[in-house]
This record gives sequence, structure tokens and C-alpha cells, in this order.
Amino acid sequence: MFFGCVTLSFAGSKVTYNTNIVRDVQKTSEQPTIMQVSTNAIVEVLNVSSAAALERALSAGSVQFLAKKGSSDDTYNTKSYGSYGYWFTTSGVPCSSTASGRRVACKYENGYFHLIHNTETKKSGEAYVNDGDTFRFVEMFVQGADTVQYVFTVTMGTNDRVESDQPAYVETLDHRTDEIDLWSLQPLVRQNDGEWLQQNYIQVQSGDKITFSVADKGENTIYRVRYLNSEEKSLRGYKADPEYVLTESATPADAGYYYCNIMYKEADGKTATQTGLRLYVDVQTKPFGSFWDWTGEVPQLSYDFHDEYGNIPAPTKVHNIKKKNGQKANQAVGEWWSVFWGDDLNSEVGGQDKAKEAAQNMVEKYDTDFKYIYDNIGWPPNLSARNGYHSMVYIFGSGLNNDNESKTTQGGYQSATSADGGYYACVWASYYPFSRFRSDADKLWSDGNYQREAMIHEGIHTLFADLDACRGSSWFHEGGNVWLQQELHVRRDNSYETTPGYLGAGNVLCPFMPIECYSGWLQDGSFGGPAAEGVNMYGASGQICTWRNLIGGTQYGDVFPVVFSAVCGPKSVAWIWRYTKNRVLETIGDSIGDTAMRNFITQYRARLALYDLGGWDKGYRQLADNHFKTTVKEEWSPYWIKCEPFQLTPYQSVTRNSIDGWMAPDTITNPGWSGSNIIPIHVKTGADYAEVEFRPEDTSERALLCYRTKSGECYYSQPVSCGTMRIDLTPKPANGVIFCVVINTEYQFKGGAYGEALRKHHWDYRLRLGDNALAIADTYQKWYFYEKTVTDPDYDEQAILTGIKSVRANEAVAESDEARVRIVSGVLRSGNTVQLQLDGVEPSEVKVHMIGLSGIVMDAAPLRADGTYTLPTNLTHGLYFVKFVYRGKVDTYKVMVK
Repeated sequence: MFFGCVTLSFAGSKVTYNTNIVRDVQKTSEQPTIMQVSTNAIVEVLNVSSAAALERALSAGSVQFLAKKGSSDDTYNTKSYGSYGYWFTTSGVPCSSTASGRRVACKYENGYFHLIHNTETKKSGEAYVNDGDTFRFVEMFVQGADTVQYVFTVTMGTNDRVESDQPAYVETLDHRTDEIDLWSLQPLVRQNDGEWLQQNYIQVQSGDKITFSVADKGENTIYRVRYLNSEEKSLRGYKADPEYVLTESATPADAGYYYCNIMYKEADGKTATQTGLRLYVDVQTKPFGSFWDWTGEVPQLSYDFHDEYGNIPAPTKVHNIKKKNGQKANQAVGEWWSVFWGDDLNSEVGGQDKAKEAAQNMVEKYDTDFKYIYDNIGWPPNLSARNGYHSMVYIFGSGLNNDNESKTTQGGYQSATSADGGYYACVWASYYPFSRFRSDADKLWSDGNYQREAMIHEGIHTLFADLDACRGSSWFHEGGNVWLQQELHVRRDNSYETTPGYLGAGNVLCPFMPIECYSGWLQDGSFGGPAAEGVNMYGASGQICTWRNLIGGTQYGDVFPVVFSAVCGPKSVAWIWRYTKNRVLETIGDSIGDTAMRNFITQYRARLALYDLGGWDKGYRQLADNHFKTTVKEEWSPYWIKCEPFQLTPYQSVTRNSIDGWMAPDTITNPGWSGSNIIPIHVKTGADYAEVEFRPEDTSERALLCYRTKSGECYYSQPVSCGTMRIDLTPKPANGVIFCVVINTEYQFKGGAYGEALRKHHWDYRLRLGDNALAIADTYQKWYFYEKTVTDPDYDEQAILTGIKSVRANEAVAESDEARVRIVSGVLRSGNTVQLQLDGVEPSEVKVHMIGLSGIVMDAAPLRADGTYTLPTNLTHGLYFVKFVYRGKVDTYKVMVK
């Protein structure tokens, strides 16, 4: 064997660690004694950027791994990374792996030393290595003149022990148990007639043969083996033969997971059984690494009430609404809508002439907006119109017979009233929003447009009230309303100018939360169910807060209907309201099929990762940016559990979980059902492709790679159920970062004990970086700004590839983020304190203006000295606008008050 020698001058830093190892003499060469290395200490001395950079540099040879030769202090033999290469004699001199004098060998790989000994015997029958033998040798990491030296003293004995004076390993490898660790036998998989792989997952191409098997493990031996599908239906009963051919010619339908039940003999001859062990399969249908096209993945859905009812004629009857004196109410009647008011009007309305003017303007706006909704979005009118009556807006506090409110009472909301022998959903509005329909309203007040749009919002609620739909999906009643009004303006006016409501921040900044989620990520780490399961809790003093600020209002976000409409067709959301009587996702899945439903969830999560939302790309990125790094915790006291504060980001980090490079997410923000994680990854500059390996650790998971270019084009890899993802980098990802999106496609909540367990569960997985995927990017950088230059201050590509830090010019201190006031409370209640986050602003500089969107209340007040704001006590349930005015700027939020 050839040994390359180098001579060291030791002019730089030199650190020596003494390590004593007791090696079990009964161990075989396949059972190394393993010692964890303080890579942080090596990184510091050798001036490389990170532990990952050290591994790459050792593999490439830019950092040398050497062994002391003989008694000389300055002559060393070069070793190969990850290989034993050569052995040491009794006196610690390197020798070949076939030399008779070899005694012990030591290799370094992935943060660990692996030590073995010669287990062969001499011709005399005597062992080369015996109990009590001691060996001493030296190995060293070298870069330039800097060295880190390990002096090993190895004593043969019983039971491995390691003692070292090296510093504690700072980046502790906290290995979380993998599924495969739990197998009492060794799982095996095989593609076609190739080699058996000792793993519990397999990735093949369409048409390939897939075979499962198991092998003996340790002292456990095979007795019987059974295989089942993901629904736990038997594919093959217990047999002594462990091999099972899943398919001779794989198709996409074979992808997913399977169960293996095993019976085995333990060392004492007793039979044991282990069930529910999972095997994962991925079937690729396109050339490896080609871009994925979502076309045809999900069928189109459409509902238009014209298809069911024909053309419902405009109503001809007007509801019989009376004044308190029994006379007919004042009224304005349009094509579809009507407005009723009395004679006792608040002066702000301006008298009967102005009231008639306002009512006429109100009717015209309602007719214009709702006629578009009926004719172009395919929504049915409410029950009044379907029964031949004009839908109605009822001005309460004006002297009508159906209410006893004062003319000074403010508010506005969807309600119902008795009329013409029935009980009809309608809009109840006070003088305040009514007055904003005056022709001169915008000259008198600044909030006219807000109030007028608020009244349309409440009108939409009357449509929902008469559909008898989505009863088990409370989350969708608010998000669906926001979407429909938003969609009206987008389709009719081509307007994407507004930023979605701030409570939609949870949709974009917490993708790990489920789609059908009410109150979001709860304080115990679980998630609120579709109908607020797990949310409501009460004590002696009333309701207990179980949610976190800001994201506790995630049900008011409308990203789901935005994507659903884009994928399934412009009339698909109306289809949901027509055919969904209980939970939204289950009903859709029952209609389009399980595979198509999971395909939609995959596409939904992938598009959300890139903000591939059509015209709403900019709006939702702005929404994310408005609340990026906002701190969330329990919102108010009394609360259920005191939470560790968490700063919001759409991105998930993963950390090394094994010596072979697999990485695991944390167990706090890994996905809930129908949730996802978005992991940003730096790729090698100029590379043509990148690869990342995915290993599920739970049911119903998929993963893919994706990125946007600087000009905004979106690219996706083929989704996988397990195995390697590859994506073409020819178009060049913005800022050199791609995203790995891990998706949980489970969507059937079901309720009961199943649903209770489901909402508390987080799905686990493992990732491993492959070709040209260099490092996990900083999860607190704004990678969603693809058109901007975004940098990672801790990322050094040169150091990763060579182990040598880049020489950088001193950078100017970045300017602080622009001053901003943010609302961090997720649920607002009348009379309660609103928690705010002030970035670069003093409380004394801020004034608050509260403008009713649905509850319609005007308030103007400074912030308290502690930076909080107390809501007025007379607010009714509904949507409002809150403006924070400071330094000539205005931050506006749309809020929901309960």
C-alpha cells in the first residue's frame, strides 16, 4: 500500500486532545467503537465556516486528515476521508490493511471516529489482539499551518467506553428515533432484479418490478411475514417466505405506503410479533428531473344556480315592513334588493330627502354587485329573492316596527327578521353605514367606501345563511365570504390592488397548520378543528384563551378558495357551497376521488410556497411581509398554557439527525393534517440540477422541489412519496435558493376520537441534501421577494465547497426595517385590550382610528403608554378597519371583533 507523506511546520494554531478508549475485544470489525468529535472546536481552529463545510472540505481534500508516522512529530501519512485505508501496528506505526502486524484502524466520517481491531487469529490459533492489549496512535486534521490533533490510547477489554478531554460537542446530535430503528427484523426492498436495499422505502419508474422482503436482524430470525395495503387490507397472509412481489409493472397507483406485520424468533426461541411497520413506495412517471405540469391532476368543478333553477326572474314582490305607527315603511326598491327605513332618523343621515338619496344609492350598489355575483360567479340569490321577494336591508333605530334600537345606536350585521309569514335573512344597518351612501358622503367623511363595502359583505352573509351548507366547516363561512367579495372586484374590475385581510397571515406564515383549521395552532401544540374542535374552554370567570395571537384568527384567511378557484375553475367555490353539507375537504374528496384530492392539496401547498397565486402574488407576499417575524404566544389571560414565544416565518429548518446526513424537522412546527413545511435550500452556483432525498416517517406524505426565477417564473419537480427529488436549475432560481415542500395529504377529519387524535398529531419526515444542494438557508430571510437581492449572512458557498472562508469586504450596517405598527392579537373582543407590536415607533406618536367595516364604529384615541389600545365597549360582532396614524403614515388592518 502506498502512503503519501507530508511534513508540517506547526507555525500556526495547534490543539491536541487526549482520548482514552476501552474497546470490547469480543466485537467484530462490523461493530466499530464510535466516538463523537467536537467539530465546532475543529471549525474554530481551522477557520472553516461550519461543521458541514468541514465535512465537504475533508471529502474534497482541502482539509487534510493525517496520521502520525512512527516517532517523528512532523511527518504524517495522508488518509482518505470516510475510509479506514490503513491500520496501526502495536507501536502506532501505519501499515497496510493486509499487513500481519496490523492491530487497530480508525476512520473519520460525518463527525465521528470509528475504531475497529484485527479479529483474525495466527496460525497457532492465538488472536492478534487480546484482552488487556494497549495501542497508542495519533491522527490529525490540518489546514495550512493550523492543526487539531487527537492522541488515542486504546485498551482492549469488555464494554466500550470513551473518555476525551476535547470540549463538549456543541451541536449535539440529538438523534430522534427513525421508523426503521423500530423494526425487529431488517426491511428489504428491490427494484426489478437488482440488489436488495436495506431500507424501508423504494423509488422506481413506471413499469418497474417492486419486491418487499425482510431479513434476520441481530439475534432475531424470521418466522412468518404478512403484507397489507394502506387501508390495512391483506395483500398476503402470513408465510415463511418473506419475499412479496408488490407489482411486476409499477404504476402511479402503487405509490404510497404499505404495512408489514412480522413474526420472529428471539434468541431464547420465543416467538414475538410486530405489526404496523410501514414500507414506502414512489413511482416516477416522467424522466427524472423534468419539470412537473399540474394539468389534469384535479378535475374541474362548477356550480351555477342557473343550471339547477334556470334563470330565476328578478323578484316582483316587496316585503311588508311597517313603521312603529303601523304605516308602511319608507322604501327604495331596485331590481333585486330593497331598503326600508322609518321616520325617526339620526341627523347624520340628513333628513328624508337625503335618506331617499342614500337608499337609492344603496339599492343600486347592491343590485350592481349582487347581479354580477348571480350572473357571473354563479351564486344563487338569498331565500327572499328565490321566493319572489326583493332581498332587504333593514335600517334599525330609524323607527321601524321590528326593532327597539335608539337612533344613536351604531352597527351593522347580517341578521334575520319576520316578514310575510316567514323569517328571512337580511342586512341590519344603523344610521352610520346608511349615511355613507349619501351622494356627498365622501366629501363629508373619509370612510365612505369602507362602509359601503362592509354592507356588501353582510349581504353576502345572507346568501350563505340560506344555503344550509358547510355546517361542519365554521372556518369556511368567514374565509369564503372574504373571498367572494374579493373575487367580485377581481373579476369585474380586474383589481388586485388591496392587501388581503391581516388575519390571513396565518395561511401564508404558518403553512404547517391544516387547511380546515379554526383558531389555528393552539397553545398545547395541537390545531383547532374545522368547527373549532378543541378551541372553546371555560373557567369560573368565563372563556379561557386557548389560541395564540394573530394566527388564532386564521379561519378568516381566504387563500384556500383563491387557489381552489384557480385550480378547479371559476365556479368551483360556488360548487362547494351547493354540495358541501358538512366538512369541505371530505366532501370534495368524496366527489373527485381520493387521488385527485391529494393531488389538489399537493398543488395547493406547492403554489403557496412560491406565492404562485396569479394576480394575488404581490398581495399575499405583502401580507406575509407585514407580519414576518411577528412574535406569537398566548393572546390574553386567563389562558390555558403559557407558550414559548415564536417568531413567524413561512420557512422550516431541519437539523442533522444521523451520521449519514439525514436531517429532521423540529416536532413543534412539522405539519398537521393537510399542512406542509417549506425548507429553503442553497444550491451550487452554475449547477444544472439539484437533488434532495426524502424519507417519510408517517402516512400520506409527499415532497417536491420548486423555485421562482428573478423574473417570477415558477418551476416544480415531480412530487415523490419517497426517494430522490431532482429539479432542473437551467432557468436559475432567484437568489440561488430552491424550496423543498413536504406535504401532508391527509384531509379527512371525520370527527370523534379519530378527529381528536388527528388534530393533535404532527407528521414527521427526514431529508438529505444531494447533488448541488449545499445547505439549508436561513429561515428568517425574506426569500419570497424573488425580484429582490436577498442574502444569507451565514452562508459561504466557497467555504462549503472548499472548507476555506471567503474574504469579504466589511459590509455597512443594514438599515433597520421601516417603522411599522402591527396588530398581534388574533381574536378581538369589545372592550378588550389589543396587543400591538411597535417597530421603531413610540406609543406617544401613534393615534388610532377605528372605522366600522361591518360593526361600524368610529373611534379616535392615542395609544396607551404601554403601547396597547382598548376597543370601545359598544362594538358588535363583525369586521372593522383599524388605522394607526403616525409620522404622516397610516397602517390599516381589517379586523374581526367578536
